[in-house]
Amino acid sequence: MGMRVICGLMVAALAACEVVESDKTAGKADTAGAPAIVPESARGTVATDSTLGPAPAGADSALAKAATGESSRAAAGDDTGMVRLHPAAPRRGGVLFALAEGVASPSPRCTWKSAPIPCYGADGGVVVTVPLPADEDAGTFTLTIDRPGGRIVRQIVVAERDFGRELIFLPDSLYRRATNAREIARDARAVRGIASVETSDRRWSGRWREPVGGSRGSGYGVERYYYRATDSTRSITLDTQARTRGTFGTDTSDAPFTGAPSWRHAGIDMPARRGAAIVATAAGQVADVGEYILSGRTVLIDHGQGAVSAYFHLDTALVAKGDMVRAGQRIGRVGATGLATGPHLHFGMYVHGKDVDPDAWRQMPDWLLNSRTSAADSTRQGR
Repeated sequence: MGMRVICGLMVAALAACEVVESDKTAGKADTAGAPAIVPESARGTVATDSTLGPAPAGADSALAKAATGESSRAAAGDDTGMVRLHPAAPRRGGVLFALAEGVASPSPRCTWKSAPIPCYGADGGVVVTVPLPADEDAGTFTLTIDRPGGRIVRQIVVAERDFGRELIFLPDSLYRRATNAREIARDARAVRGIASVETSDRRWSGRWREPVGGSRGSGYGVERYYYRATDSTRSITLDTQARTRGTFGTDTSDAPFTGAPSWRHAGIDMPARRGAAIVATAAGQVADVGEYILSGRTVLIDHGQGAVSAYFHLDTALVAKGDMVRAGQRIGRVGATGLATGPHLHFGMYVHGKDVDPDAWRQMPDWLLNSRTSAADSTRQGR
């Protein structure tokens, strides 16, 4: 059974990578001082609700304890590790933060879903940050942390999340850009490779900042389907079983063609006027300043230990590759380069090379903010 969406020609003025809030969330964002944006009537929107439902029944009791900051102890007789977990009910698109307290190892080893995942020694034990990208399934998965003489094992329940869908209409020039599979594939491999950098030192401290002042972002994980602007004069049928070909900025040249360019949005869009200042959300080293067909003028910052922030569609970059930047330092100006028909900032977060909701990353627990991590990295194998 299909869904039918009828949209007017005014959608051609929309930012191709800009999120307009759905009815369920409209009015909740702080819009004081925010620039005028294109009204919702200019967009064809399908099911954009991304609210979190209740945690699935049978969730690991350790998760419930983590909500109050308590440590959890495994039931297995040979597993005596104490582990802090945050959040209490992880879900698709988020990040699971784990601290194995009191585990001292110069070369910690950890696995997630039976595959190695980077983890780091800290003054309180071993820290693991597990990305839960929107393109991976919900379910129950195993996290392990090796310790001298044994192994800590936790079963983690990852809850489902509805990210919604959107139809976006483009003028001819941008539609041709969205269908240039060869350049998209080439750029996607380059950007994803840079975003997968794993530097052993943690370069940041303290709370992470908003990259654009007076603006709140939305739209992580939404499935977006792109059509020519002239298509808005007729009804568009989107089958309920339709799925995007992959993630925005990834190589989808081998994915099944759905009849329209389509990607899952890998960050949040922050409306802002052209030329508005963009600042580094945390301290780090500039990993890339480049020009790409979809993300336009792009800056990527390596914050260490697998955390990389991304800034797309810039008008101007104010930093160069290799620069060390501090939190709050200006790194660029808002623009509309790449696949965007209006000025805004696409802000993304990558953890061990996988995109996550930036808001979930910035809601890290206090024990991680206050911990000092070492440079030990034992699990780069298998990346």
